[in-house]
Amino acid sequence: MTRGVDTGGITMQQYPDERITQAGQIGEVSRNYRSITLKELEDAKAQLLTRVESKHLMTSGQCTDLLETLGDDYSVLEVNNSRISRYDTLYYDTNTFFTYIQHHNGKGNRYKLRVRRYESTGDIYLEVKKKNNKGATEKSRIRTSWPREGFQPDQEEFLRSSFPYDYREFFPMVRTVYDRLTLVSNVSPERITFDTNISFRTVDGECSFPEFVIAEIKYEKGVRNSPALLALHAMGIRKRGFSKYCIGVSLLFSWLKHNRFKPNLLFLSGLSSRGGISC
Repeated sequence: MTRGVDTGGITMQQYPDERITQAGQIGEVSRNYRSITLKELEDAKAQLLTRVESKHLMTSGQCTDLLETLGDDYSVLEVNNSRISRYDTLYYDTNTFFTYIQHHNGKGNRYKLRVRRYESTGDIYLEVKKKNNKGATEKSRIRTSWPREGFQPDQEEFLRSSFPYDYREFFPMVRTVYDRLTLVSNVSPERITFDTNISFRTVDGECSFPEFVIAEIKYEKGVRNSPALLALHAMGIRKRGFSKYCIGVSLLFSWLKHNRFKPNLLFLSGLSSRGGISC
């Protein structure tokens, strides 16, 4: 069976210079924030027992403007003296794009299968994400190694217990690489991630979006007057759904149906007028 993406390593030289520029601009603004450690972040995650999530799409310029207003209310995660972390994720699907079609059709209790590398720490996890029919997200994972050919015995054991489908029918399809800045509220159970310099890859091509940022806010149910949400509202940036995997598939396997994702695809298309897309 044909696989959609090479699992080999990615180097900085394979990406446009804009990746460094945009991450540098956002990282520079974050210097106005107090830093926190990974241990402090884990403690903050533990407080988010019943969380609400919202995603917001923006340009890198809007992200910089937003960050300039929030420094008194949030701290920034710093790992190994860096406030920008690289995430490298390999998504699996069947040759008929089973999980993509599930998401496109709005099916409840749907799954995604992926391997993610956190380059700031070197940690690699095999992850199963489930979104239930009430919109809540559950995640199971094990520490592992970066895949080369098929699943290893420990990975197979994990998948048999955590993944409801035949993992032998799943292959690497889309790979995403992006830079992440993480903020944690100083006063309430809330954190924000900003993903920028996003690239989607298969063996046949790549699309990069150096001007695009996804902000995701995770906060305790019942939290009121989040400074970030108030600032986003004032900027006219509303909540919307966004799946990196599904957008990557829509862009790189364009013959598949993608009506559900058209609003986000149109947003990305609008960046092309400023050179914000490289495919």
